[in-house]
Amino acid sequence: MIDTFRLPASDPGAIATAAAMLREGGLVAIPTDTLYGLAASVFCPDAVERVFTAKERQPEARVPVLIATAADLPVLTQSVPRDAWRLINRFWPGALTLVFPARRSLPNELTRGGQTVAVRVPAARTALRLLEALGEPVVGTSANISGMPPATTAEEVAAQLGGRIEAVLEDDASVAGGLPSTIVDMTGEAPLILRAGAVPADAVREAMGRRVNVHELH
Repeated sequence: MIDTFRLPASDPGAIATAAAMLREGGLVAIPTDTLYGLAASVFCPDAVERVFTAKERQPEARVPVLIATAADLPVLTQSVPRDAWRLINRFWPGALTLVFPARRSLPNELTRGGQTVAVRVPAARTALRLLEALGEPVVGTSANISGMPPATTAEEVAAQLGGRIEAVLEDDASVAGGLPSTIVDMTGEAPLILRAGAVPADAVREAMGRRVNVHELH
């Protein structure tokens, strides 16, 4: 078992320390605007694989990616549909995840053999500061064991993942809790809402100014 360090975001050196851990292949729980996320460098395949082990997540599942700004999208995808910019301009930073065609160069540990990547820019300032300091995207899946309640405090992260990750970057004040991000697939002919969340479907339709399909679970 490894020790899990608590890094208060108010500490001037906490962001730099967390970024260094991620560069070295570590796992760091970070506060996002919805929940605490479990971050790992997307370009460190071993770290991405450790995310699945720490969360006890099914190996075929995929994980979303967090970026500091929409300008980082070319690192992850070769194609951003024109319609997607309407949603990006309206809801980023914020609780909207968009699915794009993935670059073939992305590690299989991230895409899990698929051809898409789910991306968002979080609104939490601490998360953005970390992404800016790191200078590269991170995995941004929820910081909890699969099937357990999502963590909205550093204490909840430590209770579930303590000893499985290197650190928790603490800033409970920036975590709103509530619904997770809304996920919209932009790879088809029409946008498809895969998961309803913090951004209402009607708001997505209004921003798009066109038909938006909704995935129906059966």
